[in-house]
Amino acid sequence: MQWAIKTPRLFDGTGRAVVPDALVVIDNTRIVAVGPASQIALPAGVTVLDAGQRTVMPGMIDAHVHLLWSGSATSGAESRHATAQQALLMGVQNAQRALQSGLTTVRDCGDRDYLSLALRDWINSGDLAGPRVLCSGPVITSTAGQLWWQSIECDRVDELQKAVRTLVKHEVDFVKLMGTGGNATPGSNPEAAQYDAAGFRAVADDAHRMGRKVAAHVHGVEGMRFAVDAGIDTLEHCPFRAHGGIAYDAGLVADIVARNLIVSLAMPATWYRLRAEEMREARTHPGHLWVDRYETIRRMHAAGVKLVVSSDQGSTGTQIDELPLLMEFLADQVQIPAEAVLHGVTGLAAEALGVEDRVGTITPGKLADLIVVDGDPLTDMSAMRRVHMVIKEGETLVRDGALLWPTPRLAALARR
Repeated sequence: MQWAIKTPRLFDGTGRAVVPDALVVIDNTRIVAVGPASQIALPAGVTVLDAGQRTVMPGMIDAHVHLLWSGSATSGAESRHATAQQALLMGVQNAQRALQSGLTTVRDCGDRDYLSLALRDWINSGDLAGPRVLCSGPVITSTAGQLWWQSIECDRVDELQKAVRTLVKHEVDFVKLMGTGGNATPGSNPEAAQYDAAGFRAVADDAHRMGRKVAAHVHGVEGMRFAVDAGIDTLEHCPFRAHGGIAYDAGLVADIVARNLIVSLAMPATWYRLRAEEMREARTHPGHLWVDRYETIRRMHAAGVKLVVSSDQGSTGTQIDELPLLMEFLADQVQIPAEAVLHGVTGLAAEALGVEDRVGTITPGKLADLIVVDGDPLTDMSAMRRVHMVIKEGETLVRDGALLWPTPRLAALARR
């Protein structure tokens, strides 16, 4: 079935200028035409939905989430003690909330027991409403390293290679390496690399040989350097931790740009805000690091680094539907241009995930993943908290926060 949506503002996710008075034409699951309404001739009988004064843009992509985690003030402890059944139910709840917030694609950066893959497949079957999910499965970490309790623990190069191959055998979409320690694991060191350069290279080489991208959790400058030299596809977090503070490395950033690598900010609430009631209980990053990290983001943007805006949902105080709060913070407080922030959750995020041939931009031939937001996020990023409609693969699944599911097509798919 063919239909169209008319909007006074179209942000298409490509990085080009906003298209005024635009029309997007959808045929079943795909976009077939897009451009100024005056230049598109519609066949007779095609239904046109008028977005009013709202903005149409690609469905948002959060490139760093943990769907099986709650994102509460004590989410780390909860995840360690939750049963598999509880974790999967949390994933179902988060998947639906993600979709309601405008997320049509997410990348799950670390689960337990491959449960996120079951969630992915359940959504793909049409039996569950949710965003498209790309899964790493369990992360690779060192013995007693970051998130060791739900990971594949490896120390030697041959163990790392076996872990990559095991993950591919389980049909993960990408591989996640804990390149440094982290704040969620007592005893691990965020500043120190968990492997030497050979370990990083072994993971990157074997994953790439088998057609998988690699995401590396890297807080410290040492781990960032190893990840860049290994050609790892996305560097997650990147706060430049060293010597108890933040140590921006311009030479390292120049190498990131030269190698065309992508930095995924994976920036949970502990780096920029927490609810007042959580501040009393939740672990947070030392306050003196906050402002220094914001300056590294400005400098990376100015240097030409490809910056993906991602939330690290599931971490302390960071809910699945709160990516717009980070977007607003980056635009208003860190002063990253609104166009760059929006590109960081659409076209650029799709490139980071390796799905740019399918989603991320409103381009003919791509899947019709669209959202309609109240207002103009290019002038007021808070508009991203006012999602009026969510369209995934041509079907309207959310309107004014309410799930419209199962749709007739998805119901038919589920019955097969």
